[in-house]
Amino acid sequence: MSAAVPESEIAGTQRKKHRHDLGHEDHGPVLAVRTTKAIQILLGMWIAATMLLVLVALIDSAT
Repeated sequence: MSAAVPESEIAGTQRKKHRHDLGHEDHGPVLAVRTTKAIQILLGMWIAATMLLVLVALIDSAT
């Protein structure tokens, strides 16, 4: 079994590791890391609050 090799690769050259494999940030400058984390936290809280409100609405409609 051989893995498919993209045509863009040159035979005999070492494959480059992806930045995720090297532990680098996903996207954007290093200064934006805190902003990105804050946005992720806010979105997580928003999703949790939405799920809680849906659960309350389901319980309320069942009674």
